[in-house]
Amino acid sequence: MLSYQHDYHAGNFADVHKHLVLWQVLESLRGRDKPFVALDLHGGAGGYDLTGARARKTDEAAAGIARLWATEQPLPSGVREFLGTLRSMQPRPPRLTEYPGSPLLIQARLRERDQLIACELHPEAYGRLRARLAGDPRCHVHKRDAREAARALFPPEPRRGLALLDPSYERGAEYREVAEMVTTIRRRWNTGIILIWYPILAGRPDHAMREHLRAELEDPWLASELRIAPDPERHMGLAGSGMLVLRPPWQLEAHLPELLAPVWQVLDPEGAGGLYQAAVLENGTGDPTLRRVEINQGTSRP
Repeated sequence: MLSYQHDYHAGNFADVHKHLVLWQVLESLRGRDKPFVALDLHGGAGGYDLTGARARKTDEAAAGIARLWATEQPLPSGVREFLGTLRSMQPRPPRLTEYPGSPLLIQARLRERDQLIACELHPEAYGRLRARLAGDPRCHVHKRDAREAARALFPPEPRRGLALLDPSYERGAEYREVAEMVTTIRRRWNTGIILIWYPILAGRPDHAMREHLRAELEDPWLASELRIAPDPERHMGLAGSGMLVLRPPWQLEAHLPELLAPVWQVLDPEGAGGLYQAAVLENGTGDPTLRRVEINQGTSRP
């Protein structure tokens, strides 16, 4: 199991990976004039104070967003835009003192007719999230459990959009529950993009969840992993971050390595881990084996 109260971990390398994948999917949705809806089923508190006692206790942002914030290495335009949005959100610029959760990042990418529906059950986090999004008619905050939301909120209107599931995985049963939620959502909403974040831990408890979804559903899919350890099985704690994207947008499999490879080099300066990717696409192309993205050669290996 993983203890993952987000105030303690905001802005770590896993957040950066998760949010850049989300950012790229949002960019794809923005590429057409039609409105979209983004449903965040584990919304959290919205924003996190990196100078607060909880964040300082672990200081995980120092090896995450703080490294990317301070780097002088060349970065892709999408990463620069992501950082520009973060800078615009800082309460005490130019200092990095707050890291936004996914609802605030989604809000920043909404156009006039787009919508955000965010769910959060914890009373404190719900109150903070609702306060952060108050006054924006495009944003709707629900105090409800993600499992109930998976039954009640789908299919959304408009039908075009994404759903993000990124629970804490504090309970081992959450892997099974996520798979059940995704199956429920897909029965009601067969056109949307579904993004699932998962931690990479010893024993790889994510494997059963991903294999179940790939066997249960007929969706094309893409998996992206950013690892900071050479062998997750021998690493204590969080060895990497994974994102599974069901019905990935067109060319996401090509765009993600270009976006994430320079980021991994900044977040893992000793090169201990790696960037991995696998995909099975709608036209039957792709490689279902997670392979390491070779930064220089542009090829991959298992």
